[in-house]
Amino acid sequence: MSWLRCLPAAFCAVLLLANSLLATPGLAQVGNANAGRVALVIGNGTYPLAPIGDAASDARAVASALREGAFDVVTAEDANGPALQDAIATFASKLRHGVQAVVFYSGHAVQLRNRNFLVPVDARLRSAPEVAQAAVDLDMLLDALIVARPESALVVLDASRDNPWQVELAGNAKAKGLVAVERMETISVMFTAVPGRTVADAGARGNPAIDEWLKAIRTPGLDMTAALARTREAVTRLTRRSQQIWTSSEPPAGLIVTPVARPAQIAQTSRAVIPLPPMESPAARQDAYELAFWESIRSSESAAEFRAYLNAYPNGLFAPLARTREQQYAARQPTVPAPAAAPPVQPRQPPPASPGAVASVREPARPTPAPAPSSARTIRDCEGCPELALIPPGTFEMGANELYEFEKPVHTVTIRSGFYMGLREVTFEEWDACVDQGGCTHRPNDRNLGRGKRPVTDIHWNDANAYLAWLSTRTGRKYRLPSEAEWEYAARGGVATIYPWGATMVKERANCVACNDPTRRQAIEVGQYPANGFGLFDMAGNAAEWVADCWSDSYRATPRDGSAFTAPGCRERVLRGGSFNNDPRYLRSAARFKYETDVRFYTNGFRVLREP
Repeated sequence: MSWLRCLPAAFCAVLLLANSLLATPGLAQVGNANAGRVALVIGNGTYPLAPIGDAASDARAVASALREGAFDVVTAEDANGPALQDAIATFASKLRHGVQAVVFYSGHAVQLRNRNFLVPVDARLRSAPEVAQAAVDLDMLLDALIVARPESALVVLDASRDNPWQVELAGNAKAKGLVAVERMETISVMFTAVPGRTVADAGARGNPAIDEWLKAIRTPGLDMTAALARTREAVTRLTRRSQQIWTSSEPPAGLIVTPVARPAQIAQTSRAVIPLPPMESPAARQDAYELAFWESIRSSESAAEFRAYLNAYPNGLFAPLARTREQQYAARQPTVPAPAAAPPVQPRQPPPASPGAVASVREPARPTPAPAPSSARTIRDCEGCPELALIPPGTFEMGANELYEFEKPVHTVTIRSGFYMGLREVTFEEWDACVDQGGCTHRPNDRNLGRGKRPVTDIHWNDANAYLAWLSTRTGRKYRLPSEAEWEYAARGGVATIYPWGATMVKERANCVACNDPTRRQAIEVGQYPANGFGLFDMAGNAAEWVADCWSDSYRATPRDGSAFTAPGCRERVLRGGSFNNDPRYLRSAARFKYETDVRFYTNGFRVLREP
């Protein structure tokens, strides 16, 4: 998803184009059978300082194999900067939800600040700023794929080569090769050498990886996972283990470049051809989640457990029975009076400022942190439960006019009832307790950064709701995701400025790209920056946060009472707050992004809302 990754400014238009195509209702519902097969093939060899003899010929061979497999292939050969960008933009415009995609790049690449950059043949790379201007960030290409949500995609980078720029740029003689790419669902990345290593192109086919991969994908009926395994084994054998193919993950089943050359009916009835099992549908997965939830509580005599089910599945298969049992068992249990709501507050008005100001500035002196919330306004329902702050009712102006159409129109929203919001994003420590006690099934990877007080990430919307259902059952109180309006109201903290702290970006107020020196590019422990006016930490940056709403292309038809916008069968939900991997534009209080409900990503987390 492009909204949640840092992109060079020059390339934002490419992904906005791809995202606008995907947002069109007619295109968003296209099934896998109609999504098609698309490919991007680039061969850059005529570098003046370091030519690559086989790059163009390898690219032509790959393009030919893909065309024979009915791929719509976009090609570029010996591309300068504009040509490389145009090829990627054309490829991005062809992507659709459920597409099968292959990307092949043979040429030079450099790594800088934990990112990989593809080098055009005319690039002059003498400093770090020139890399950002002249080379192409690999994340630009990966983000276009993430936005499209392909059925299965493979990105092959034949770029693990020594080059004349890397050591000078990095200032480190040991810096070479490519930086490992994070695991992505449905998208696999293949390097022709392990991260940090290079392969020589000298001699008679000194790098056999592409020849072996081409042989594999030309094998009729061979799935890409098997093709990569065959390539890996062949290269290891031919080089006597001196070269190792590296992949970020295995691509999902079903990506076959060369189909079996026989009629479909014969192929399906022949014992020599085993048909692939149908891909599990999102609807089937959702039904499985609901059934598993119901089976876990069907014999319960706790009203809270049936209320938790109804919160997660208000129109579920067992909703009528759940309501009956909730009423039946609620009569047996004592009720706890709700806390009195605080009086409404009116937003504090900031000094006049340009509404479009989002530039980063450094303060002459570090500001005094906002005071921590008083104990009288914070609660914790159980040991290990998230700490909560009471958010009073009030009225505010939601949305923004300065950047994107989907943040418009600015409109008045009234929050009539107070609520409790998590002071901090849900942490690995809190999440792991849910896993250990059987309430959550997914244990996300911490990327070797450590768990504990870091915000839990790499979870999808359904995961978050499973945690909230478990927490509701454990405490007997109603926990849920905040609506977009509740989240933005809480994030603003009683002010109407672009950011919770003012009209412009200020260093050391959040964890994001360009928010700190140096940029961290990873989640940090929660609560490290000053709280906002409501005492909430990290409402901007660190982890992007799921909210309850379905995605809408504008606010024209969304509720004005603070409730969530819902739509039948919506597949895309909203994320708020930006992440450590975003630039300051995406940390604005009004910034919003969309993501597939059942897709996990390493920047995405959440915080809880508890009703009084």
